[in-house]
Amino acid sequence: MTKKNFKPVAGDNATDEQKIAVDNMNAEIAAEEKAEEQKNLPEQPSEEQLEFARINTRKEFNKKFSKWAEIEPENADDDFIALAKKEFEDEVEVHKNEKFKIVSAEDGLALKYAEFLREWNAKFNKWEKGMWRGIIRFEQVIGKIVDELKADDKKDFEIDYATLIFLYNAMMTPNGVGLESARTMAKFENYNEETDAPFEENIPVTYSGILSIILEKVKYLGAVDKKLNIMKQRVELAYAGLRMKFKISSLEEFIEFNDAITKENMPTDEEIQQTARE
Repeated sequence: MTKKNFKPVAGDNATDEQKIAVDNMNAEIAAEEKAEEQKNLPEQPSEEQLEFARINTRKEFNKKFSKWAEIEPENADDDFIALAKKEFEDEVEVHKNEKFKIVSAEDGLALKYAEFLREWNAKFNKWEKGMWRGIIRFEQVIGKIVDELKADDKKDFEIDYATLIFLYNAMMTPNGVGLESARTMAKFENYNEETDAPFEENIPVTYSGILSIILEKVKYLGAVDKKLNIMKQRVELAYAGLRMKFKISSLEEFIEFNDAITKENMPTDEEIQQTARE
């Protein structure tokens, strides 16, 4: 039996001197275990090795990604790390409470869109397992929105992130059982089964029409996520001592940059340290 597996324990009848002796033995064992753990840790690279790794990373990064950003010659200091973190956190905050406009009040259709979704949720939105809670919650949300739009015809129809994702998940794969539910869906799509044509020409609100708006908003969220990913990697590089300076500002440019970096696998702080050790 090794010391690691054996920890002395003072018995109930032990004297104070015996208890102190046991405590000392356990402290000695703990110190030995900690020393053993330290031996097994990878050797920390020297500052000289880290600087060599930074030089190589800077050179490779600027060669591949100079269209969108560059790593500056100066190393990142605490002020730059704090700046990169703040800019990333500020960007997260901007989008955390963002509202998504389904239709503008100027179109005169905000209430129609909201009432359409309320009817769809009540009559056609299917659920399984615990998803019934989502349908009840959406009725509460959309009911409040309908009341607000009735009270103010200059108000846009907007929803929050949680409602957007709920609608995306629920509307992406419509399903039903039998003829009755199919005919319900036909009405939501303005489809007349007898004429094989729309009930009304140029009807302003349809299921697929709303779904296209939802998909557009979700696509935008994906783009935002790519920008945040780049900003997060900038923070990680700053911790490794590298100052990334952006040459871009538009969301489309950040998407392009993210796709390029993902393809090339930009190194992390840990990988830079591993390079230095090697």
